[in-house]
This record gives sequence, C-alpha cells and structure tokens, in this order.
Amino acid sequence: MDKNNLIILSKDADIDIEQIYTYIEINSEFYAIKTKQEIGKKILNLIILPYMGRKVPEYNKEYIREIFYKSYRIIYQIKESCIYIQRIFHSKRLISKNLIQ
Repeated sequence: MDKNNLIILSKDADIDIEQIYTYIEINSEFYAIKTKQEIGKKILNLIILPYMGRKVPEYNKEYIREIFYKSYRIIYQIKESCIYIQRIFHSKRLISKNLIQ
C-alpha cells in the first residue's frame, strides 16, 4: 500500500459518526464538532500508515484492524489499495462477528 490509498466509509460507519455527533451535541455542539473532526484526522492518518492500528482481537485477522480516538474504536479493513472504515463506536460496546460486514 502507498500514500495513494483510498479511504471508503461504510454506510454503517457513516451512521455511527452521525450518532456519535448527535449524542455529544446534546451537551456541547463544540465538542461534537471537535470529536467528529478528530475522528476524521485519525482516519486520514491511515492513508500514510494503514497498518498503524492493532488487529481487532475479536477477529484476529491481519487485514481487520482498529485505531482509537479517546474511547471510540475505529474499525477498518485493508483490501488492496483501499481502506474500508467499517464501524466507529464506543469501546464499552461489545462487538459480535456479524457487526463487521
């Protein structure tokens, strides 16, 4: 993989980020915006360093990895020259095998 990697946000991940924003916005629009921006920055770092995240323990596959922003897990899959952001959710949430497509 090189710095021309393409990042694709799944429909589920897009919904996840909007739900995170909406939840935080109840108390603070400022922090909702900041959280959304910081998660975006973390994701953009994957263009240069796609293997920077650890393997997701629940899957234990080299190509299914995760990075963190505060207490949020950003789960992604590496396929050829694409990085698919699969899900973004709070780390207290349990994940099941069918959570990631």
